[in-house]
Amino acid sequence: MKMLRQWCRAGLCSVLWLPGLALALEVGLVTGLSGTVTLSVPAQTESRTLQVFSKLHEGDRLILPEKTSLQLVLFNSGEEQVWQGPGELQVHRSGITAQDAALQPQVRQLPKLLVKQLAKTPAPDAQVKAGMVRLRSMPSGGTLESVEKNYAQLREAAMATDRNPELYLLAGYFELREFELLQQVLTRMEKESPGDKEVALLRSLYARAVNNAKMAAEP
Repeated sequence: MKMLRQWCRAGLCSVLWLPGLALALEVGLVTGLSGTVTLSVPAQTESRTLQVFSKLHEGDRLILPEKTSLQLVLFNSGEEQVWQGPGELQVHRSGITAQDAALQPQVRQLPKLLVKQLAKTPAPDAQVKAGMVRLRSMPSGGTLESVEKNYAQLREAAMATDRNPELYLLAGYFELREFELLQQVLTRMEKESPGDKEVALLRSLYARAVNNAKMAAEP
């Protein structure tokens, strides 16, 4: 039980219901959001506003008003999808479908090593229900040398506005407990995009994750 609490504090796992409740399978990660998207979760009577860096789970329903844009990464297929509203989306174990078959996303395939690390991005607390625990051990993302080498290659191949390489690097540094390097990346991102709300949220999420990881390491 003590070890389980340590894993939960460190965030080294995916969301599962406690025994006797249904599995809430993580399907994807929201990596970009423009406008207000409404999220409805099974067994919850009230919907809420979707946040960037939220994990999407099987059974979730998303409502995109007109002029809304949603970017997400699917863990199983490795696809990055960009959906433009208006429309209603349903999250399934195998991916995402639109209520209107005419609504289709822009799709590109991401490298597996990138997707594996994106899945480890800390998520906002608002989506984690009371009674859930985190239980899946995360496979290692590599050594410090390999993470930085992979980042350099991802950054070279990506557009300047694409933050996926930085999300990869942050997750890699966090997993390796290179917390000072992690803070340096966040500071650089803040200087490059002053006042950016997504970067500010990333700093908040990682501040909590680092604090939890340090607490979990305490005897």
